[in-house]
Amino acid sequence: MNRRWPLTLLACLILGVIGCAHTTPRPELAKLDEAVATAAHHVPAAIHPDGPMAVALDSAPILPELTGPQPVDAYIHRALAENRTVRAAKFNVLALKHRIPQVTALEDPVVSNSIFPIPAVAPQYSLMGYMPYGGLLAQQFPWFGTLKLRGQVAEKDVEVALFELAAAQLDAVAAVKRAYFDLYFNQRAEALLVENRGLAVDFLNVARDRYKAATATQVDVLRAEVAVTDIDRELETTRQALATARAELARLLHVSPESDLRTLPEVPIAAAPAEVERLYQLAVASRPDLQGRLATIARDEKAVELARKRYYPNVTVGVIYQDMTERNAVVGQAAGGMPNVGLFVGFNLPVYRKKLAAGVSEAQARVAADAQLYEAERDQSNRDVKDLFTQAKVQQNIIGLLRRSNLPASKQVFEATVSDYKAANVDYLSLLAAWREVLQVQIQIAQVESELGKALALLERAVGVQLNEHPPAPAPAAMSVPTPPPPPATAPGPFRPTSPPADSAPAERDDRNPGMPARLGTAATMLTRPPATPALATDHYDPGG
Repeated sequence: MNRRWPLTLLACLILGVIGCAHTTPRPELAKLDEAVATAAHHVPAAIHPDGPMAVALDSAPILPELTGPQPVDAYIHRALAENRTVRAAKFNVLALKHRIPQVTALEDPVVSNSIFPIPAVAPQYSLMGYMPYGGLLAQQFPWFGTLKLRGQVAEKDVEVALFELAAAQLDAVAAVKRAYFDLYFNQRAEALLVENRGLAVDFLNVARDRYKAATATQVDVLRAEVAVTDIDRELETTRQALATARAELARLLHVSPESDLRTLPEVPIAAAPAEVERLYQLAVASRPDLQGRLATIARDEKAVELARKRYYPNVTVGVIYQDMTERNAVVGQAAGGMPNVGLFVGFNLPVYRKKLAAGVSEAQARVAADAQLYEAERDQSNRDVKDLFTQAKVQQNIIGLLRRSNLPASKQVFEATVSDYKAANVDYLSLLAAWREVLQVQIQIAQVESELGKALALLERAVGVQLNEHPPAPAPAAMSVPTPPPPPATAPGPFRPTSPPADSAPAERDDRNPGMPARLGTAATMLTRPPATPALATDHYDPGG
């Protein structure tokens, strides 16, 4: 009869649990919101200006401190602080830095509870009695040195991200300089065209006066009008390119494209380096792309050591607690009712050796792949340095040719043509052709100077340092030849523009556009004065013109 009581209690407990499980009505199945279904098949409506997402409609700001003529350094500082690609690289470094405490910490401990509410089917012990509850607390410990290696791998990831940040900063600097020189060229081209448009209008007035005096034909007047129209057409094209260059620079600075970004009226352009071998050495030592590849190799070497740690087991240590009671015990009052406390140790068995060996081989193959990528990056670096060094040299030589030969010759031809036109030896078409030749040479000089500045900016990106701060050292002299003392700060060098001789007369400049040749004068003046022979430019390269 006593054995039936547990069965009766068990039946009552089951019925009570079943009854308690349904004290509240069963919830109905969730229905799909019609708005969700509509959003899945239709394009969402546009953002309302007064809505909570109106901040997405805000454009980039217009900064007064960047308005007007600014040096390139001001734009570079803004780009390094606000360029979105650079900021993303910074946040990537922070994200990887926060990974270090995650990988060096232990896994969360495990807590397990066991409840035996039915004494008839619960663990019963003859000496201790009935066990209604049991608990377990366990913690896994990796093999010695595993957590340290994980931290070292994570630190190398941060180092790689830092070099990626440096590369992003160099990319931003090079892009800002290229956009700056594009803007500089278009500003100079616009100034030259505006200046020469005034000259073309003067030619048109002279042609009209001569036509009225019956000393020129109507064809000369029509050609002068076409020349003015051609200048207007080129001005529109140049202003379009000017707006494009200004918008590109605004994008890099994260400011509004409506900002009035301008360059200085005269931008000094450094000369090309004298030798290329030193540039190769600087690139290997300073280029962040190469340094990032080396950090990747070091990280994967640590990953090889980490893969070897998998040959050793992970140890799990835990504490066991078993609550014992003499109530409902099978042995009755003979049970002691004292709880049990114990310890346990467990570990995994790394018996699948092929899998472990494959993990090590995979890590070693990644190291070999990274080494090959480093070699490929170094070859690309040498190629970039050579190509950009050659471009800079060629552009510098072209500027020298244009300044020493083309520009003085075109001016001489123009002045001689003016003299011949005054003597009625040539027609008006020859005069316009000579004037247009001078204008084209001036614009070409401005364009080549801009290309030289952009080539030097890309060369600095390829090397990884600013060349004016780290000029290539000269080749080592022979042991028998003493090393000359370094030149003074004012002496010309491979990265410092040379100065004209003290006794040479300064070239005439336009006050409105420093660095550019002065306006050739009005047509009336050119036609009444005798032709003058312009002074030839010196042989040295003067970036200022």
